[in-house]
Amino acid sequence: MAWGVFVVLAACGCTNPDRPSGLAGDGSLLLSDAVVDFGPLPDAATRIDVVPVDPCRDSPCGPMERCGADVDGGRGSGNGIDDNCNGLVDELCGCTPGEMRPCFPGARDRRGVGACTDGVARCTELAAWIGNECRGATTPVEETCNQRDDDCDGALDEGLSDCASAVACPASVGAVPLVEFSYDGRAIDPMATAYRWSLSCPEGVAPCPAPTGEGAMLRVTVPRAGRYELTLESTRASGVQRCTFPMYAQGRGLRVELDWDRKGGINSVGADMDLHLAIIDRRRAQSSRWFTPDDCYFQTGRSPGGTVRWSVDDRDTRFAPSATSELCEGSPPPHGEMWRAAGRCWNPRLDVDDLVCDPAVTDGRDPRFCFSENAAVDDPPDDVTFRVGVNFYRDHGLCDGADARDDVVHPVLSVSCGGLLRASVGSVDDGLVAMSCRDNPLIGSANWTWIAADIRFSQNVCGARDCRVTPLRAGPGRFTACSRVGAEGDVCQDERGRVFVRRAGARPVDVEIAETP
Repeated sequence: MAWGVFVVLAACGCTNPDRPSGLAGDGSLLLSDAVVDFGPLPDAATRIDVVPVDPCRDSPCGPMERCGADVDGGRGSGNGIDDNCNGLVDELCGCTPGEMRPCFPGARDRRGVGACTDGVARCTELAAWIGNECRGATTPVEETCNQRDDDCDGALDEGLSDCASAVACPASVGAVPLVEFSYDGRAIDPMATAYRWSLSCPEGVAPCPAPTGEGAMLRVTVPRAGRYELTLESTRASGVQRCTFPMYAQGRGLRVELDWDRKGGINSVGADMDLHLAIIDRRRAQSSRWFTPDDCYFQTGRSPGGTVRWSVDDRDTRFAPSATSELCEGSPPPHGEMWRAAGRCWNPRLDVDDLVCDPAVTDGRDPRFCFSENAAVDDPPDDVTFRVGVNFYRDHGLCDGADARDDVVHPVLSVSCGGLLRASVGSVDDGLVAMSCRDNPLIGSANWTWIAADIRFSQNVCGARDCRVTPLRAGPGRFTACSRVGAEGDVCQDERGRVFVRRAGARPVDVEIAETP
């Protein structure tokens, strides 16, 4: 299985360059996604450089960004590279709102060399890449005395004098979400007399966990996938040395993470949101249903687990549990210990069910920490569609306050495939989702569930396994309009076409939100 290990080792900086169609892999019609008209394509006879596009290879500077699957000037999603060398990446190339993918705004020959690492590009609600933004990318800078290839030319500290006693600052390190990461600062600076570690978190990770190690030893547990930044300040007789480097936290297979902005319940008001992951599988005789063993959620996927019913029969090994507990024993207490006692990890599973938490806690190993809720499928097959839902389970005193703003919760879903962040659904780029506790006065399935996204796996054009994430939308006027998910009836859509259902437990996963052919 050709999953990359770190972002910088991805097989290529592209996904399938064709625009996503409205069809799922099983031929069923999905909800429509936005298409932006960028005007007529340039005529081939008038283009200066009309050459076949290979999205898996770098190319020299050309007159325009290479968006298409076949020739320059197409309307595909681009290749994550600044083809025309203007400092922008895939400007005006099409994409699916909320989609994310690796990018690199620097010179092609420096990508993945030395300290240079990919960043993440985001697709806006206008269905176009933010061409001047490649978040988290590390590009060449002037060499400093740190035993690192800062200018990404394959050499360390070249041309610097009196550099024998430099700190050995690593280019990057890798970690696993929810598993404690440790690093000995003496490997960076063995001559120091004191050490101080700090951690900077990606946008949306709040609270940001604080390192808990003593002396030179760093110990930290991060709650979700993403690019973090570690800084070590080491004290010598000559002064303080500073080393900053990225830490990539990545899981295996499919990882869906749910965050929201009103967590709490311990020492604070808040809301309990629940992540649901189900499958649409043509091999099944009957459709899957939410809030049943067909659905991976807190009732079926938590440790000790084992009640998710995705296999068709005893010969179906697509969702077999792992042979050991290595992939899940880092789950927050007490779940990690329970998986370890079971000796294996269920597949799929829910590593975290964030019921109540204390926003003031910053230790990522403390069970009171406000974790991201997540679902994991270690070896996702290509022949199913994974459908994601978010249920407003209940509020913890959120509606009791006088401030009307405390009534609204904004859930955001992050989807990673093979360790690479592929979409942020409900983000600012995709358009914030608003769910009100006043419109959800009951418990669980009786409240509203947002039917959020579909995920499918396949081999991409570069020969590596990848996934496509489709944020789900209904066409205009398909269902009753809902304002902040407060509508009569059991199905409604917001102003962006996102669909919400009430009493989801009575509904098959693959109905209610399909377009009429």
